[in-house]
Amino acid sequence: MGEAISIFMLHPETFTGSIAAGYQNPLAGYVAGRGGVLGEATGTTVASVFVIFEPSFVCAMWDEGVAVRGAAGAAKVYWDQVGDFGRKYLADAEGVARIAQLGEKIIAETPIAGLPMYAGWRNMPLADDDAARALQVMFVLRELRGDVHFNLLVNSGITPVEAHMMHGGEAYTRMFGWPEPFADGAQKRERYAEVEEATNRRMTDIFDAALDRAEADELARLSVGALERLKADVPPAG
Repeated sequence: MGEAISIFMLHPETFTGSIAAGYQNPLAGYVAGRGGVLGEATGTTVASVFVIFEPSFVCAMWDEGVAVRGAAGAAKVYWDQVGDFGRKYLADAEGVARIAQLGEKIIAETPIAGLPMYAGWRNMPLADDDAARALQVMFVLRELRGDVHFNLLVNSGITPVEAHMMHGGEAYTRMFGWPEPFADGAQKRERYAEVEEATNRRMTDIFDAALDRAEADELARLSVGALERLKADVPPAG
């Protein structure tokens, strides 16, 4: 699910849609859109929730973005983009209605405490058609995992730059707005692996609380199929 939503977030069509909606800088549309469910917050507050982005970058993009349509307006634009992307590229995927149904069971059973992005996005109204609704549900579940992971990462003492360097290297770290020099976090690799393991363990607990084993396996299989459909049908970036 995370990879599927990343395809949406990083695709030129999404950036073009943000520009068409009035955001001269599509990154401002991204930050205001994704963070818009937090309400009319300060950039500093949004940066604290985004966690792994360089704070001054988030503040600048937030201020620029909310000046266009406000926080709620930006969130609606982004949410509609998620639905449109699913409608366009997942209509032929197997079991999209079932992905939405099973995902919604998880969302209904998972408490919001300490999970601000998840709490905001789970309250957005879902599309009526299956393909759009499925991608929106996957989006909410991605934000759920992100919040769980960020809580564990922050409490581990691993910095965002160290985490990025261990996960994706220098180019990946720059993508999140961080300037050089980059601490590579080499001495914390074991701790980082523990954070990943703890994230997966907590997500397993969350899924187990809402789904039986057959349902969880079905959701995993259908989500992999949806990802493969996106990879096959979405035009390559660039």
